[in-house]
Amino acid sequence: MNRSIRMALLLAITAACAAEKVRSLKDAESESQARAAAKKNAETSHAAPVAAPAPAEVPTAAAPPEPTAAQPTAAAPKIPIIALPATEKAGVTIALRFRTGSIDDPKGKAGLTQLAAQTMIEGGTVALDAKSLLEALFPIAAELHVRVDREETTFTAHVHRAALGKLLPILSDVLLHPRWDAKEFARVRESTVAEISKSLRQARDEQLAKEALAELMYRGHPYGRLIDGHISDLNSITLEEAKAHAAHVFTLDRLTIGVSGGYPKDLPDRVQTAFAALPSFGISNPSLPSINPGQHHPRVLLVEKPTASTAISLGMPWDLSHTNPDWAAMAVARSAFGEHRQFNGRLMQRLREARGLNYGDYAYIEHFEQEGGDAATAQTGRARHQQEFTIWLRPVQNDNRLFALRAALYELNQSLNDEPFTDEEVARTKGFLDGYLLMFDQTDGRKLGYALDDDFYGQSGFLASWRKSLDSVTTEQVNAAWKKWVTPGDLQIVLAGPNMGELKTELLANTPSPIHYANGATKPQGILDLDTKIQAYPLGIESEGDIEVVPVEKLFE
Repeated sequence: MNRSIRMALLLAITAACAAEKVRSLKDAESESQARAAAKKNAETSHAAPVAAPAPAEVPTAAAPPEPTAAQPTAAAPKIPIIALPATEKAGVTIALRFRTGSIDDPKGKAGLTQLAAQTMIEGGTVALDAKSLLEALFPIAAELHVRVDREETTFTAHVHRAALGKLLPILSDVLLHPRWDAKEFARVRESTVAEISKSLRQARDEQLAKEALAELMYRGHPYGRLIDGHISDLNSITLEEAKAHAAHVFTLDRLTIGVSGGYPKDLPDRVQTAFAALPSFGISNPSLPSINPGQHHPRVLLVEKPTASTAISLGMPWDLSHTNPDWAAMAVARSAFGEHRQFNGRLMQRLREARGLNYGDYAYIEHFEQEGGDAATAQTGRARHQQEFTIWLRPVQNDNRLFALRAALYELNQSLNDEPFTDEEVARTKGFLDGYLLMFDQTDGRKLGYALDDDFYGQSGFLASWRKSLDSVTTEQVNAAWKKWVTPGDLQIVLAGPNMGELKTELLANTPSPIHYANGATKPQGILDLDTKIQAYPLGIESEGDIEVVPVEKLFE
């Protein structure tokens, strides 16, 4: 869930300055290493160091440390700051990025990090209750929101530079002095449960299939739980558990601050000082197990839901990231195969345009979320150490769902074997990306988001280097990288729709699934001949153990 809340405080800010040096992007990696070393030294003096969890578990939250207590043998970590060059724009963005996310949710408490962060930002501070915060923000048009991902939680504030003095105290209070009001906590928890049970399960079929795919791909892995949580887990979480968890994960050793926009010269120092009283050290970051999608069974999840169409998602986890030398070549291949909401890709041209199967068909080489009209160019705050390849087939009429699935797998296989990407496709796609990537950081807030992602990966200037590297990418490199990384046999598959018992029978029998064109539409003979081939394309289902049928009411329970 990603809520935006307007809040402000009509108070004068206490003048505060620190002699801390603002780090540059170039300094980020070395400073992060210094913090890690300080944390390691400090952990030896803690009352009970927390061991790294087993792959499927994360440590249970313990009693919170005193928020301002000094560590006995180590100085509080210096807060790294990424300060982009100030601009002439009136808006200012402040981002507080913590290296914590759903992977820190204890076993049986899926959603704890999200619930704690949302309660902090919605539930008020010691000085102002939730209603007062909402009423205070409106006159200065400030925004405050939080985003929790797998390994990152980012609190972001945006305001006109003239109102910074009114925003900064409340922003610091949200982190340092949250109200932890029992009624507000219960309200946020109930809202989260309703979002899962009513909205996600009942009204958002596309997102339902994608979230179900994530849990299927990562089962037994710290990524393998809905970020918002599971309903039974959420209902078991207490206010004290949320408070304790926040004190353990929203700590100085996990924090990086970013500022961008038309901010005054002293803002980085002021922000650094404002958050210096956070707890210095918390629990250890959980380790991530290696991924091996080829050993996953069941391979197909059928979600029983009474709908007029079927949502389809396919995917497999992998280790490809922004830092990999194959990134540029893979980005070209992905775009040629199926760029999000673009018509140049093979999937879009051959499933939607040639056959009218659905609204859109796309492929992704890293985790993707659709939020708003510009989502494709604003995928920040989602940096992860492990990523995924996915194919998204927007809902298809139920009588064509198996054909659509087969068509996507057939086209993927063709791109890897008999029909690799051509010189013309690669040249056209490179030209598109060369201009398209310029749209990715057109605001100061986006620039800051990408800078924070660069910091996560230990690199700098990712977007610029990505665009520059396109020039030298060859057709041979594109096809070689695509074949190296994509293994269709490892794809996990989710279909969400009605009559899944019948569909399971069809899958096990490998029954041909001819396409049904609407209103007797006629197609060229070449398309009809290929349809005959696709309708019997093998799906790789080996046994009943490869398929699981789940009622929608049981998902995320």
